[in-house]
Amino acid sequence: MARRRWLVGLLAALSLLVTGCAGGGGSGGEAATEVDPDATLRFAFSQAVSTFDPHRSGNPWDNFVYQLPYDHLIRMDTFGELKPQLATSWEFVDGGKALVLKLRDDVTFIDGTTFDATAAKANLDRARTMETSAVKGLIKAISGVQVVSPTEIRLDLSAPGGNLPYFLASSSGVMISPAAFDNPDLDQKPVGSGMGIMTEYVPNQVVRFDRNPNYWDKEAAKAAKYEIYVQPTATTRLNMLLGGQADISNLEASQADQANASGLIAEASASTAILNFFMNPGKKPFDDLRVRKALEHTIDRTAIVDGVFFGYGKPVAQFLPPDHWGYDPTVTPDAPEYNLDPARARSLLAEAGYPDGAEIEFLVPGIDSHRSAAEALVPMMEAGGFKVRTRVIDAATTADTFFGREEGNALIGMGSPVADPTTAYLPDLPDQYYNPWNVSTPEYVAAWGAALVGDTPETRAPAVRTMVELEKDIRKRVPVHQHTPPIARTTKVVLPQDYRINFMFSLRGVGVGAAA
Repeated sequence: MARRRWLVGLLAALSLLVTGCAGGGGSGGEAATEVDPDATLRFAFSQAVSTFDPHRSGNPWDNFVYQLPYDHLIRMDTFGELKPQLATSWEFVDGGKALVLKLRDDVTFIDGTTFDATAAKANLDRARTMETSAVKGLIKAISGVQVVSPTEIRLDLSAPGGNLPYFLASSSGVMISPAAFDNPDLDQKPVGSGMGIMTEYVPNQVVRFDRNPNYWDKEAAKAAKYEIYVQPTATTRLNMLLGGQADISNLEASQADQANASGLIAEASASTAILNFFMNPGKKPFDDLRVRKALEHTIDRTAIVDGVFFGYGKPVAQFLPPDHWGYDPTVTPDAPEYNLDPARARSLLAEAGYPDGAEIEFLVPGIDSHRSAAEALVPMMEAGGFKVRTRVIDAATTADTFFGREEGNALIGMGSPVADPTTAYLPDLPDQYYNPWNVSTPEYVAAWGAALVGDTPETRAPAVRTMVELEKDIRKRVPVHQHTPPIARTTKVVLPQDYRINFMFSLRGVGVGAAA
């Protein structure tokens, strides 16, 4: 209890320092405006890529690095809008039973293989049927792929596919040279058609790219070289910016004021990312829904947002942020079913057969933000009757550790930004990579499918809200807060027009100029 009182006092003190932070406006130096085409753009990122084989990637954050060596069929811009990439257009036909994509005819992979409909079909077939595919669950609605012409494919669907274009803008839609499918080193040497060609890869340290001189979009790669440095420690990332070893980096919320005062430009990122508390329902004690409900009642979301994240973000009890069109106003952190109530948590544990508390192993990825959140969560859980043992794990292989090998009872993890609401709720369907236990309900499965039907947000919203509410009958993960951390850059960085800073940062069109 003394530890909890100390933490609550610390969180309260930290929350007094939040003044002005959550607004996120950069107030550093004046940015450069002219791009140097021969410059090197350096990004210090908090985690390493898990594999360069996109179809085997269980980490959505790998797409940050994939944007250099690979193209997707569809691209999502910085405002969350879907845009053409290798597919020039797409259209649902036959009453939504198929999706037809028109393809570019001027694209070549770096190994000389031509991109065409046959290559696109080969990639989609690999992604949806390969035994070790981590993305096949995302595109399971595709029952077959037909080559209509060299520049057109037809995806036949066995179920509603309203969210399929969004998946084709993620790892599921990454196009690899079919000639490289069987390369034994594909996980370390990407063979794509992207704006960058990898020149060096030192796992967990750095990956370097040169501009692809044959890239079809001449306006995409504004730098001659790109360097992505892996640095899980936020203090070091900030020092890299200040010392000139990096141009852009994601920071912790507590560092924003210092960054701006030091002449950098730090601002809140747009994001639909949600901090999640995952539970393993395949093991005791979380195989009991009452225990999973108890866990939610231990979390003081407001204290996490104010004390750990300095006001960046908002408390949430669902996996959609309050400004999303699918947000359900009845599922909130203040609702009695989901609020902070340690006494209720202890009562639920007792009902489930744990009157003296439940022991759990809590896995914590080795990233500063996750470790800080875990530091705050542990005494909260202990106050609600849980006996917590923490273990720090490698951030890049988090998905494989918890969902692949099913280690630990619980995990703190950051969901990647999503556009379609059903994407955020995929982990609660059976046969998904993030649900190896297949814990779900028939009612939820039906609601998730219904949420795919409709052509506009207005027509889909009622079904989406039903899906949000029925997920609470599964509750194998608990949302904590919408995460909108600051991204900082030096004054040498030149952003394109009509650009929005995102947590999943886009390097497309971003360049480096002379110091302002």
